[in-house]
Amino acid sequence: MAESAIEADPKVAGAASRWADLATPAALLALAWSAAQIAFAIWPTIDTLSQRALHVSFAIALAFAMLASKAGPTQRWIDNLLAILALAPGLYIVLNSDYLTSGRIIGLDPVRPLDYIFGLLVIALLFIASYRVMGLGLAIFAMVFVAYFFIGPYLPGELAHRYSGLERFIDSQYLSLDGLYGVPVGVSVSTVFYFVLFAAIYDAFGGGRLIIELAMALTGRRVGGPAKAAVVASGLLGMVSGSAVANVMSTGIFTIPLMRHSGYSARFAGGVEAAASTGAQLVPPVMGAAAFIMADFLRIPYQTIVLAAIAPSIAYYLALLLMVDLEARRRKVAPISAEREPIRDVLIQRGHLLLPLLWLAYRIIVGFPVEMAAIEASAATVVIGMLRPATRQPAIALAASLAVAAERAVTVALPCALAGIVVAVISFTGLGTKFTGLMITLSGGSMAVLLALTMLASLVLGAGMPTTSAYIMAAVLLAPSLAAIGVPSLAAHFFIFYFAILSMVTPPVALSAYAAAAITGGSASSTGWQAFALSLPGFIIPFAIIIHPGLLLMGSPLSLMWGFGNILLGLIGIAIAVVGWLFRPLRPIERAIFAVLGLVNVLPGLWVTIASALILALAGAAIWWTAPREAGAVAGDQDDRARSL
Repeated sequence: MAESAIEADPKVAGAASRWADLATPAALLALAWSAAQIAFAIWPTIDTLSQRALHVSFAIALAFAMLASKAGPTQRWIDNLLAILALAPGLYIVLNSDYLTSGRIIGLDPVRPLDYIFGLLVIALLFIASYRVMGLGLAIFAMVFVAYFFIGPYLPGELAHRYSGLERFIDSQYLSLDGLYGVPVGVSVSTVFYFVLFAAIYDAFGGGRLIIELAMALTGRRVGGPAKAAVVASGLLGMVSGSAVANVMSTGIFTIPLMRHSGYSARFAGGVEAAASTGAQLVPPVMGAAAFIMADFLRIPYQTIVLAAIAPSIAYYLALLLMVDLEARRRKVAPISAEREPIRDVLIQRGHLLLPLLWLAYRIIVGFPVEMAAIEASAATVVIGMLRPATRQPAIALAASLAVAAERAVTVALPCALAGIVVAVISFTGLGTKFTGLMITLSGGSMAVLLALTMLASLVLGAGMPTTSAYIMAAVLLAPSLAAIGVPSLAAHFFIFYFAILSMVTPPVALSAYAAAAITGGSASSTGWQAFALSLPGFIIPFAIIIHPGLLLMGSPLSLMWGFGNILLGLIGIAIAVVGWLFRPLRPIERAIFAVLGLVNVLPGLWVTIASALILALAGAAIWWTAPREAGAVAGDQDDRARSL
């Protein structure tokens, strides 16, 4: 829940009330960070090490400043002091950039006393800030790897390594681009921040409101309209924010009360919002920081990731919409009132704000640098938003959006910095190779067993962690073992990427479900299990990607159509089994049959697909045929079955 307190804070509207809101230490730091990022874009000749060092220092300093704004007098003084100290290591790198980037050889030149001081300072403050902002899990996880770096030479057998010592630690972690300022922070600096900035500006000019109103207009008059609106709104908003918890807090405050008013339980309303918001990280063109890091890991253009994600994300949301529809029919949930604005009126008032989104998607797909696409979309939002009175905003709103962007970027930059430390330890000590061998040994060479182990490990690594950190950890430790048994790199990373995301709705730690429960007022545990059940199709999709790589556009159009048809049939069966209703409530044995048919449909083989699809159709027809005869018998227990799910 610490993640949601900062990441999902909707400050754009509140900050627009008074200029004084931007005079606080946290707001001034946030504006300074955004200004620095804009400078990086304008003057790309600023050396990479300086950019990354300032990025991390600003993130740590802003985290302490934000914490200070909510603390008591004594703690506020301490946090503000830590915020000032956090800026020092980054400024030290900038002031010594010529020596560090040109006059020094990593691993050969000695580490100077000030290098030790500022290196240890930034790493210590990073751990403290990460613990206080995001909880203990990620901080402890990174500490384990730091401890392994130092005690590794004294461990027995295969776990031992020779790369140790404080000088080597500071040299590799603080004075180079391989550790603290490695690839994860590089992606946060050069790409993610600009998409977070676009999301904040877009929301300031009413883009988030447009998405919610469009979702309501598209689905409100249909069965289960409020829940379908939550699914559509979260999916569309995910194209901008790429954050599960932020999506829950943004769309949930509108859609959850509507669902509750329409007759959905608090548990189901929260579960729908959490599942839909979590899946939003799968929706192109903006899929969160982890997707950008995936492109960097694989050394492929980001548009390849975007195109590969289209079919799986469509399948996920179709399955979720089907489950919502079935649940609504079972509960006899009425559509939203017809007094809601029609699509035409929504488009007349705010439809012009779709243009920046379309421009962003177009620029990414054609291969334009993604950070420049985000900057262009941000500028287009300001220009286009000012054209119409309904979306025109004062200067304070734009300034506030710059501050909000930096505040939201904290929860990306901090885990990226910790992940960089872990990745460097794994690389320098050779732990990754050893872990790959261990995974293959445990699986006995069986791909099915290895995939199951990888799924479990990804979910465990992601428990309580932001998606970015979960993906990086799993990609470094687990992806090589999948590649070793012949899984294509893109499929292997998408497999891990999906489960890193789904860890947000996997009990016992399901952050997006907990955020939804905070809005519904329901039980966090029961909301988490409901979100997990609604997300079960998402647990099938990664396995389908391995079986049908055509889903990722790896192959001919025919392979894509074949794979998508297979997975769609499978998800239909699983959705029916999860909800337990098809024309009438289903008995346990009937639900089990649909679940098995759903799983079998995903398997390869023409005759397997034909047979399972035929049985699925016959089972559906049989239930439809018996529904009128059993209506009277099941009417009495229908509500009980609904409440039990």
